Amino acid sequence: MSERPAASTKAIWPYLATISSASVMLLAFFIPSIQDQWDRYHSRKVIGQYETLGDEFMEEERYDMAEKAYAKAFELTLQTRLEIEMKRLKARVHRMSMLIEWGAKPPEDLEDVDFQLLLHLQTGSAQAKERSYTLNSYASFLAGSKKLKEAEAALQEALRLAPDSAMLHLNLGNLQDQAGRKDEALKSYLKALELDPKSLNTHYNLGLLYVELGKNPEARQAFEAALKLAPEDIETKNQLRQVIRNMGENPP
Repeated sequence: MSERPAASTKAIWPYLATISSASVMLLAFFIPSIQDQWDRYHSRKVIGQYETLGDEFMEEERYDMAEKAYAKAFELTLQTRLEIEMKRLKARVHRMSMLIEWGAKPPEDLEDVDFQLLLHLQTGSAQAKERSYTLNSYASFLAGSKKLKEAEAALQEALRLAPDSAMLHLNLGNLQDQAGRKDEALKSYLKALELDPKSLNTHYNLGLLYVELGKNPEARQAFEAALKLAPEDIETKNQLRQVIRNMGENPP
């Protein structure tokens, strides 16, 4: 009776040894996997931080910095992430809105294909507002490339998506003025003012157009409205006062 435990113990040891050996092999197999998972988790965290940073830059309209942040997130990601690429493209194309003059010469590294790719991704009613923004930037790009017909087509499509956008009517007026269609530009500027009476840029551009049309009293009124809306910036206000002074009357 006393020998049975010994026999049983002797039979178990080889089994335990096998389990121990298997455990070592399993650990050897899983340890790199755990490390890899940790690296991936850390990588995703860093990617998320870059993406969030890009979102913040977009909110601040610092599109150059936003594009760089999204590009870094895209570079670090382990798989192609369409949403990051869309954000990067948005930051890239909306740099056109950073230009002081609408329809100015585009940055040399910005290409037509950048807009086409983003517009291809922005389909469906849920993307209508974003698509209208992209079309506005695209129109500015096309106008800066001296493609006025294509620019107007882009703006008209944008207006179909967002007919109450004062910005789009303002830019359509800019394009029509650039093309020498002054009467149409006047209608577009007045529509933009109807939608946003506190737009400094619209009042100012309207004033310039009135000067071209020989309507100085209306021009002065538009410039005075722009002066009232101008921020407390000495340079801006002085420039507007000088414009009014040049019309032969003392500015307010």
